[in-house]
Formats: sequence, C-alpha cells, structure tokens
Amino acid sequence: MKKVILIFILTFTLLGFGGIDSHASSTQLSLDGTQSSWAASELKEAYNFNLTYPTITNNYKRDITREEFSTIAVKLYEGLTGNKATYSNNPFRDTRNTEVLKAYSLGIVNGKSSTEFKPLDRITRQEISVMIYRTLNVSISDLDKNLSGIFPFRDQNNIASWALDAMRFVYKNKIMNGVTSTEIRPLENTSREQAIILVKRTYENFYDTSAKTPPVLATKDPVCADGTCIDITEAKTKGLVKVGHKGTSSDKIKVMITKGTSRYHYPLSPDGVIVGFPLQMGNGDYSISVMRNVGDNRYAYVKTETVSINLSNPNIVYLNSIQTVRWTPNSAATVKNLELIGRETDLNKRLNLSYDYVVKNVKYDYDKINNITTEYTPDPDQVLRVLSGICYDYSSLYAAMKRSEGIPIKLVKGYNKDIDVYHAWNEVYINGKWVVVDTTFDAVYYSNRVEYSFAKNASDYRKVYEY
Repeated sequence: MKKVILIFILTFTLLGFGGIDSHASSTQLSLDGTQSSWAASELKEAYNFNLTYPTITNNYKRDITREEFSTIAVKLYEGLTGNKATYSNNPFRDTRNTEVLKAYSLGIVNGKSSTEFKPLDRITRQEISVMIYRTLNVSISDLDKNLSGIFPFRDQNNIASWALDAMRFVYKNKIMNGVTSTEIRPLENTSREQAIILVKRTYENFYDTSAKTPPVLATKDPVCADGTCIDITEAKTKGLVKVGHKGTSSDKIKVMITKGTSRYHYPLSPDGVIVGFPLQMGNGDYSISVMRNVGDNRYAYVKTETVSINLSNPNIVYLNSIQTVRWTPNSAATVKNLELIGRETDLNKRLNLSYDYVVKNVKYDYDKINNITTEYTPDPDQVLRVLSGICYDYSSLYAAMKRSEGIPIKLVKGYNKDIDVYHAWNEVYINGKWVVVDTTFDAVYYSNRVEYSFAKNASDYRKVYEY
C-alpha cells in the first residue's frame, strides 16, 4: 500500500530542482479582518514603519505575549536609533528567541526569574508602559522625563509603584490614553493591535522631529548595486558565501562552487539581490564563480573568488540562511517554530512539535508541480501562508524552522526506493548522527491514514545533493 500511494501522489515531483531567491514582499499590509475599525489605519502605518513582523499581523484582538512585545520593542529601538540590536548570552532555559535576548540585553525586559523569561505570559497595560519607557531610555540620551501635569485616573492606586512613573509618562506624551476618562486600568491585558499602535505612536512622537516624515525602515535584501558581488567574509567562520549580480533582465546567470572535482551549480537572478550559498563539501579550497550564458549551453566566467576553510564544527554550515533554506530571526518560519516549541527544552520533542505541524497542516500541491520551472526556489514563509507545496517546499520549511533555533539540518535531494522521480527530504543532526526525516512522505501517509514514523531508514534513500 505504501508504494502505491506514494507513486500516485509524488509521481509529478520535478526533476532537477534549482532556483533563484525570490522574496519580493508587499509594501502594503493586508488586514485579515480581525482588527477593530479604529485600529486599521494605524496598523498599516506601523507596518510601513517596520514596527511589526509577519506572525503578529493577524488575530489582532489576541492578547500580546512577552516574547511578541519584546520583538516589536526591539524594532522600536532600532527605528529610533538606527542601530541593530545585539545580545551576548542567554540566561533563560525557557526561550531561545533572539529578539527576546536582544530586548533583555538592552534592559527593555527582565526575566520573571534568573532562569525563566515566561515568553508566553500576557502583558498588562502597566507592564507595557514600563517596557516602552525603558525602550525610550536606552534609545534617547536626553529624554525629557518631566512627569508634571494632570493624571486624572481614579484607579491610579492600582498601579504598582515600579510602574507609576512609566504610566504617567506614556499618558503625558499621548502614547496611552485612559480606557475611560477616569480609568486607565493598569492590570488589564493588552491586545496585539493595542500594543502595535502604542509602539507606533511612540515612534512617531520620538523620532527626530526635524525629519519631514518618519522613514520607512522595512527590511530589504542586500543588493549588489552594480556588476557582480562575491562576499566570502563568512566563509571561514560559517561556511557561507554570498553572491549577487546586477545585470539586464535577459541575463541568464549561474553560480558555480567547486572543491576539487566536486561542484554545485545554482541559477542566480540578475536583479542584484545578494543570496547565500553553502560551502558544504568539507574543509579545503573552494572556488566560487559567477557565470553568464553566452549562447546555447555555453557560459563565460564573469568573476571568481577563492577561499580556504577549516571549520572546527562542519555542521555549522547547516545552520545558515541560504538560497534554498531562507530564514531570519523575524521570518514567519522562525516565529511559527517558536510558537510551536514554546518552553519545551527536550531536543527530540522540539523536533517532533514542528515536524507534526508540517506533516499535519501542509498539503501536497498537485497543480503547482505542473506549472513550475527548473529554476524554482522554495520560500518557507510563503509555504506557511498557503499551507501547501511540493516536496522541495516541505523540506525547505522544516529546515528553516529548525535552523532558526540552532539545530543543524540539511535539505537533501535525490531518490527514494519507492518512487522513480527526483525527491527532496531532510537530514537532522540528533545525538551525534544524521537522521533522515521526510515530511512530504509522512504528510501523504497522514492524509491517507497510513502509519508512519519520524525517522526513516537511510538505506531507502539515495542522496545526490545536500544543502
């Protein structure tokens, strides 16, 4: 039964996957209808100021969590200062969210204890006032902290002593209003839409008022402004190179990475967007070349760089964001993974939580395979949005999720003994060895009520390429 089902389902899988990194993002927020009518315009403005991120721009009336607000507080800090936030250590056993750690490092948030952050706890209005106040304190050196003026709320005695100054500040500076004319309700929880708008108002109030309009700070892919760029600065530490080529739309460009007699080829868009590629063929001397098609199947070298790597931990290569496995600390795949694993600390359970989500929620797209080109590259965030795809999409999404939390994982292409067409799957590094995981097969099994297991028999697979 297993073979019959899978041949039927996967027989259309495309031969010869490749692709360019295609991540054009909309410049306008599409609201999902869950927002309050009064909030719509300000939510769109917050999006344009880059004060939101994908998985918070929905379910707007849901109470915001500590980790969600930490992320937008960091965005507020970066927007006000023009500096990228960093962190150096993680004292918490219940989170690996890098945005939480940045907020903690800046002094915007504290842990609930010395070892627990409680990332999923909800935030009260007094707590959010304190976090906004702290963000402004670390962002603006000459912040005016004059708290004089009327504070007309009869429930101000409910405000904790550690939050009173912050609540007076946000009220005076027209960031937070009262819930009524006489109540500010410090102990009520804060919804996503309320939190986003509070951060947006803070940004508008305290961004350099000499500017005619606050800048749109949306994150963009780095671009090679002219000609060809080959960046090898992370090759010796991460096994990663970054390449971009700015040419005409008719240019057909390839990247070729060689080590000894082994080589990998990748198509590259001539739009100048800089894309990551792995140095996954082991330590030694690499050559990275950009080539342009000059007719038929002939290519001419445009630019070449060489680098020698000697990584003490070769598995670090399988943590990078690359053309076929794209992720960032704020990408939808990263945030969804954090939502799924929650406070779980056991490695096997974290792996299974994300695996179960992909297997049980992503559907195989039979139509897509008939309209795809050999240059197709998966976009994990898009797969999450539509919850459908081909095997390449399944394996890219799972890899992006687990790489984002620091688990080495490969995207592998080749063949399975039960099908005759090209296929994609994952290998995950668990307790010192690589384990084969095939979310596409298991999604098919799940939908057909066939028994399946997380780990596959490696002898059933023949690897051709790994990334």
